[in-house]
Order: sequence, then C-alpha cells, then structure tokens
Amino acid sequence: MKRRVPRLASDEEAEAFLEADLSGLDFSQFKSGRLRFAERSASVGETHLSQTYRLFEQAMIEGKQIVCMYGGERREVCPIILGSKNGEERALTYQFAGKSTSKHLPPEGAWRCLHLSNVSEVQLREGRWISGASHTQPSHCLTDVDLDVNPYSPYNPKRSLERLRAERAAAATSREIRPTAKASGTSRFSKPKA
Repeated sequence: MKRRVPRLASDEEAEAFLEADLSGLDFSQFKSGRLRFAERSASVGETHLSQTYRLFEQAMIEGKQIVCMYGGERREVCPIILGSKNGEERALTYQFAGKSTSKHLPPEGAWRCLHLSNVSEVQLREGRWISGASHTQPSHCLTDVDLDVNPYSPYNPKRSLERLRAERAAAATSREIRPTAKASGTSRFSKPKA
C-alpha cells in the first residue's frame, strides 16, 4: 500500500522530503496540470524587473522626464503609474512630445499606455514634470500597480513613492565621505616623496 504525500510546513521539511525515498508514495491525489505561480510583486530587492522598468522607476523617484523609442517612434513622456498587467510590465505615461503610431498627439499631450518590453533607448533628463489634466477615467493599462506619482492614488500601489524618495535621500546623507589627500601631496595610496 502506497503512502500519501505529507503536508510540508517548512523549507527544511521540503528539503528532507525531496532527499528521501519517494518510490512508496501515492501521487494520485494530485491533479495534472500546469503550475500557476502567484503574480510577481515588484519590490525594491527583486531582480526580475527589467532594466527599462528600473529606469522608469528612477524617473518617477527623481521627477525626471523620459525620452525613448516606442513603436518605432521617438516619445517624450513622464511616467505616472508603473506596474503590470497579466505579468507584463507596463507604464501609464503622459506623452507631451514626439510622435505616436496609433493616435495623433494633440499639442497639449495625451495619456499613453506603454508596454515596457517594446520600449528602447530610454534616457532620463531634467525637465518640467508634465502630467496633463487629471486622469478621470479608470486606467485599464495596469491591473497590478507598483508605483503611482499621485500620493492619493485610488489604485493602492504596492510601494510609496514618497517613502522611496525619503529612503534615497537618507541613504545619500548617510554615505561616508572618503578622506581626501593631504596638502603635502601624499595620499594613503602613494609613497611619500623622499
């Protein structure tokens, strides 16, 4: 008679289970199918986020504009909301200059949803933050909101932009200043003159 697969409560139990003899176990209690993983959350320490995502995040934290290529056209945007939909990284942006392939860009600018896998040649630059008029319609661009420049966001973002800015400022002020070379012309990396 085959044994049932036990419930495992810790990583240690799982590791011990995998190292044991599994030949006498009854795996019929499990249904066949594809594994489904929980949607990834975009938190500060995770490494699975793309470089493009990180640059959009940096632009939001530092309040910088982005110049990039999207759909073969040069775009000038300010990222407003960053996150994902169905596991795909996306950003709701306000495009204020450049071109668009799908819709004409009005002189005052327009809201654009960018699929970050299609964004290239990302450059951050100083400039006035442009976010257009209030975005009054619910956004269908993202379902999983990580960051929102609106501090009163109705989307319940996973991370607070204000907290990220405060953490960055605190880290910058707490950095240790390295000692400079003495006026005598010597430093700790060179031999004193004879």
